[in-house]
Parts: sequence; C-alpha cells; structure tokens
Amino acid sequence: MSHPTTDDRSRVGLLIVISGPTAAGKTTIGREVAARRHRAIHIDGDFIQRLIITGSITMDIPPPAGALDQLRLRFQAALAVANLYRDAGFDAIISDNLFAEEAHRFIESAISAHPARLIHFVMLNPSVEAIWDRYNQRPGGGYTATLTPEVLKDAVERTPRVGLWLDTSQMTTAQTADQVLERLHQAEVGPDVPPAASNERS
Repeated sequence: MSHPTTDDRSRVGLLIVISGPTAAGKTTIGREVAARRHRAIHIDGDFIQRLIITGSITMDIPPPAGALDQLRLRFQAALAVANLYRDAGFDAIISDNLFAEEAHRFIESAISAHPARLIHFVMLNPSVEAIWDRYNQRPGGGYTATLTPEVLKDAVERTPRVGLWLDTSQMTTAQTADQVLERLHQAEVGPDVPPAASNERS
C-alpha cells in the first residue's frame, strides 16, 4: 500500500470526464482508468442517482417532469465530489451521460469553477450495432421504447466536438483504457467550448 507524500497532497488532481451512450462501457472504463492512476477516485453518475431512495425519476424521451433537474443535480454532485478530492491531490474520473447541451453546460461549469485546472473530456463512441450487442449481454436496463441507442447516438453527434473521441466498437476494456491514458493530452479542453448543435431538423 502506497502512502501519499506531501507532493501528492499539494498537487491538484486531474479531472477526466468519460461520456458515451448507455452500454458503451463508461463505468467499466472509468474504473479501469482510475485503477491505473497513482491516486484516483471514480465517480459514477448512475451510483449518484441510486443515492435517491425515494422520488427518483427515470430519464426517458421526452423527459418526464423533474428528470432533467435530477440529471443536472447528479452532474453537480459528481463535480463537487471530484473537486473535493482533486484539492486533496487525487485524480477524479467521472463517468456519466453527458451529451449535447448538457455536456456543454457541464464542461463550462467545471472550467468556470477552477479556470486554472485542466479538464479532460473523453467520448466513447461505438457503433449503434456494438451498443445493442453489449446492451443485450449485460444485466439491468437503461433503454426504453423511446430512449434507444439510435436516439443517444444522435445526442452524441450534437455534443461539442472537444476532447478525445474514440470509436470503441472493436476495443476491449484494456485497449480503451490504454487509448485514454496514452492520448490524454488530446482530451484536454480549454475555456472556449463550442456550443452544442441544435436538435432541430431542416
């Protein structure tokens, strides 16, 4: 077991945000990346949602009343926990469903809270076919009759094209984590984040 040094405690930890559709592997990759860092925590959005014992609202399309408020609340909670641990010298890896305008809002919030700190954004972007295949092989839910991989793929495409985007259709967990860490410099996001694309169709 390694013990933190003074240098560990004085440095500000990295923030690595991993997004992607349900069944893209965000949670697994987030844990794997954290496990390869010297001192790191992994914050999973679904875990934060499960902290709600009564009154939890499941996201769907269109979003039920209150669902977006709860989604944004968990984003804020994840960022608050991440920054607390980063101040103590830990790297923080957040995995959650950050797309389109919500991704833009989250990244801007993270940057404005600590302008001098580097933020890294990674989008896991496997094909719809790969997502369906993984979804059908894993326990639990996530998709509904209206919230489908195709719908989330569209949301992914409307996300600001910042950070590191990976087509992980043919990648293993280890290979994906390798890519994230080896190309971490490509995931850096500065203060000038382009707006999300509109979901309107001409």
